[in-house]
Amino acid sequence: MSLISFIIVAIIISFITYSFIKKFPVSQAIVIANFCIFIITLYNFQLQELAFRPSYLTSYKIYTIFTSMFLHGDFFHIFFNMMGLIFIGFPLENEIGAKKFLLIYIVSGFFATVTFSLVRGENTYLIGASGAIFGILGAFASAYPFKKVVVPLVAPLIFFIRLPVIFVALFYAFIEILYTQSGVTDGIAHTAHLGGFIAGVFLSPLVKIKIEEKEKRIDWDSIEKFLESEKQREIFEKAKNADEKELRDAWLSYLLKKIKCPKCGGEIKLRNGAVCSKCGYRK
Repeated sequence: MSLISFIIVAIIISFITYSFIKKFPVSQAIVIANFCIFIITLYNFQLQELAFRPSYLTSYKIYTIFTSMFLHGDFFHIFFNMMGLIFIGFPLENEIGAKKFLLIYIVSGFFATVTFSLVRGENTYLIGASGAIFGILGAFASAYPFKKVVVPLVAPLIFFIRLPVIFVALFYAFIEILYTQSGVTDGIAHTAHLGGFIAGVFLSPLVKIKIEEKEKRIDWDSIEKFLESEKQREIFEKAKNADEKELRDAWLSYLLKKIKCPKCGGEIKLRNGAVCSKCGYRK
């Protein structure tokens, strides 16, 4: 591999490793890594070196199944993929945690690529994160169908609406099925999208955390240790004593935006108790 290829691989590994060491959301680390790599590839880099081809399934270059997920052909390619990862990936990771999120992302991307290779058999180059992102969408819709997510719509200006994730998933799955059945050759691997989506659906039982179980794990004592004002304590009591889940979640979300890490000023997240999302500090 060329020096640039080694640098790209190092960026992928470094950002993912950093996210676990510093307790930084891995979905955000993937977005940043993708944009860093995209900027590098703008300078005459041959994408083929780390892109995947179906013939690589039986060669030592099978590792490109992984590296190809971090390559994008142009600005719109990476922009729309990262939009999907931000609006679907971020909330899912918040539900299931970084390790399980990364598992779904990587495995779905793998099956997306393999599905395209087996069904289409075209020895063309494949790049992009869309197969993995469709896997995230499939897993999210299967595990938490009525959880609402923000969806950007373009008609003709971009505006945002909140919809249950199952509606978003069914809409995009239907579109991909139509494209696949029509045989349209538009340069987009629709078969890979479906493969990733189906993989995500099948993976969801392995990583699903029941909402009831998650509710039981709210460590109110760890949250209380971060309170610094009477106003925060008032919000804390409203969240803790709320009769309805939706009301409790709303107050809890509002409270977490108000309290900050005393060590670095970072936001506080709930991951096996209250913890700083930036430096990992716990009280």
